[in-house]
Amino acid sequence: MTNTRAPKFSYEFFPPRNPRMQRRFWRAIGQLERSCPAFYSMTYGALGSAKQISVETAIAMHEESPIPVAAHLTCSDSSSAEICQVAQQLADAGIKRIVALRGDAQNNDGTYAYRSTIDFIQALRIIEDFDISVAAYPEVHPQATNAIQDLQHLKAKFDAGANRAITQFFFSAGTFLRFRDQAAAIGIDKPIIPGILPIHDFDKVCQFAQICGTAIPGDLEVAYRDCKGDQQATYDLSQHLTLGLCETLMREGVDQFHLYTLNMTDLCLDISLALGAQLSPNRLADAA
Repeated sequence: MTNTRAPKFSYEFFPPRNPRMQRRFWRAIGQLERSCPAFYSMTYGALGSAKQISVETAIAMHEESPIPVAAHLTCSDSSSAEICQVAQQLADAGIKRIVALRGDAQNNDGTYAYRSTIDFIQALRIIEDFDISVAAYPEVHPQATNAIQDLQHLKAKFDAGANRAITQFFFSAGTFLRFRDQAAAIGIDKPIIPGILPIHDFDKVCQFAQICGTAIPGDLEVAYRDCKGDQQATYDLSQHLTLGLCETLMREGVDQFHLYTLNMTDLCLDISLALGAQLSPNRLADAA
């Protein structure tokens, strides 16, 4: 089952909010083009203007980069008409990939345009023949009753028309592999792509993990504590640990990774190259 070919990569970004962040963002986009990714994804803002910024940034990415763009869409804090309007705007701009998510309601009444992500996917299918990705949770969604219910919900999303799932980040290869086997056992036969979060700031990652229910192994805490304050040591440790995780998954047949970039390029690019990504000759020529 060992995967002997170089894996494919995709990269997630969030919309930059100020000129300095914009400069870093577009540098990241340009640099990661060199690894010929399968697609970029752009997260969706929580409310109002943030949502519009997300849409505008996704469209700009589509216009400025040859890499396909998957725009995140959530069905929280909006009406179905508003969501359909955004989806149509994306389709009209040429974006045919959507990451369909339930999202976390920010309004006090906790409103959702659709009863579930399944209804959301079905609505998107009416608008356009989108390529739809959905979320998966190897360590169970925090609001799920149990792991079986969570897996059944994932299968229902596939049955509704999702093309693939991208997982929440995790730090143990066994966590993903058990989840993949459990998914196959209930009849899920579409791709489940592991979401990988290279660690830039361990304390922030601990905060993320607490929110989404991701377990952080004790040896990680020890390792990052030992190199705290040493930026290069932290970088080297993160690269080493992420490579080890991905290489283990590749030996078990995994052939695609979705990297959460946090709009930072170097670590993701170094990891991709170390795992076998080939630099595009055209991009190298452009940089010469």
